[in-house]
Amino acid sequence: MKKSKIRIRICVHLLLFITLGVHSTKFDVNPVTDDISRLSVLKNNIPKDYKIPLDYIPKATGGMCWVKLNVFCLENSLHNLSHTFGNISSNRKDLSIFIKMFQELRFNLEPVEPIMYEFDCHYRKERWQTAKYFDLVKEFLIAAQNGDNSDDCEPPPCPTSPRPVTTEEYLTESSTVISSNGPECTTGCTTYHNPSPLSEVVERSLLSLLFIPLLALVFLLVWKVRLILTLGTVFCRTSQDMTGGS
Repeated sequence: MKKSKIRIRICVHLLLFITLGVHSTKFDVNPVTDDISRLSVLKNNIPKDYKIPLDYIPKATGGMCWVKLNVFCLENSLHNLSHTFGNISSNRKDLSIFIKMFQELRFNLEPVEPIMYEFDCHYRKERWQTAKYFDLVKEFLIAAQNGDNSDDCEPPPCPTSPRPVTTEEYLTESSTVISSNGPECTTGCTTYHNPSPLSEVVERSLLSLLFIPLLALVFLLVWKVRLILTLGTVFCRTSQDMTGGS
């Protein structure tokens, strides 16, 4: 009889442990609550044309690892956004709620740094308008709540195509090339090229070599003039002495 009671108690405790353990684990991994409705409030309070910066990997690239790949970046983006408002701002208070939700989610996921490193070349630096940004936050939280994540993620090959150059960058680079190489002729004229540093050194050396003989010539002329003046003075004095003696 005692053995049967002990077995019943063990079974009851085991069932309670399993039930509470599963419930608490599910709650921790999915921290999304009714506070998600505050996203619409934030969307209305922040100007629609405001561009919010974030690092982001699209769902098509991240696949089932999309949640793990973006949890830290979105948390960091929300953190930076909150600092644009004052300490007593309602927007900052609402944003702090979502920041805590992202932190709790990130802490309960497996370490995300290794997989972020594997997908590093796929991250995009973007600036999204308010509505699109908070729609992404909502989509992310719902995906995290539904457990749309996996531990087995294989990154696609890194993109090899060069980064597209904007018109402004193209004009800047073009003007730099033209100013450094001189204007290009399209009618058969001689193209101007800036002299190389070596040619400039040679040119300066030649000028210095020409300047030395010129200085020597000037010095020789001055010496001759002084010699003539000295000889003339001596001759005049000698003539005066001879005239006075006679």
